[in-house]
Amino acid sequence: MNAPIGIFDSGIGGLTVAKALVERLPRESLYYVGDTAHMPYGDKSVDSLKEYAAGISKRFVDAGCKAVVVACNSASSNALDTVKAAMGAHVPVIDVVQPVVNWVAQYHSGKQVALVGTRATVDSGIYQAKLAEANVGTKVRATPLLASAIEEGFHNGTISEAVVNAYFADQWTAGTTALILACTHYPLAMDKIIEMLNEPLNVVDGPAIVADALAEALAHLGLGAPEDSPLGRHRFEVTDWTGSFAQGAKHIMQSDLNLQEVGWTSP
Repeated sequence: MNAPIGIFDSGIGGLTVAKALVERLPRESLYYVGDTAHMPYGDKSVDSLKEYAAGISKRFVDAGCKAVVVACNSASSNALDTVKAAMGAHVPVIDVVQPVVNWVAQYHSGKQVALVGTRATVDSGIYQAKLAEANVGTKVRATPLLASAIEEGFHNGTISEAVVNAYFADQWTAGTTALILACTHYPLAMDKIIEMLNEPLNVVDGPAIVADALAEALAHLGLGAPEDSPLGRHRFEVTDWTGSFAQGAKHIMQSDLNLQEVGWTSP
């Protein structure tokens, strides 16, 4: 059996990346962990994020994952080295920051882009620093309530408009050429965000960009599933069962999932 690709986030947001991976690499198998026991990651300390990342990485090592996608900006910004150390040098680890930075640098060099993210991502300064090196200016806003609002309401279409309005109604993105949704939950609220903006912005398609980066890494290392392989088989786990995750996951992936609650174990 083809070894799986590990992918994790604190909740349903990472499923936007998982869906892009299934579409881009249909013959690859995914092992998804939603760390709902610690959701949201965006308000956690760096030490906590590293602990959660280490615990999930141990699951991926035990499962024999051939690659890992850190499908969370907060974890990518603060605990990427932890995942890489746990997986070892032979396992490629793809984050959700660098591929997006590379894409923006290619298409928006010399311009200014807007970025929204969790407190942990924004406070890390990783996007601001990397984009500055690529001659891209940034207008940045932390939107700490948005991920939780999406997690709770996406499955039944009740994402809080009040939360979206609070973060975007003042049109602070004016003068920018693109919007980076620096949290994998945020694409699920993209329509509401766009409605709030007076001027159309190029919303960066982070999940598709990350899927392309993984495909390139697998091809480079000769780890891709053979072209004659059957379609991938996927495993979805959560560390704490929530009905909103189960319903939201079904909606995002557009299929019934065999979702298992595994509980949290320390690394």
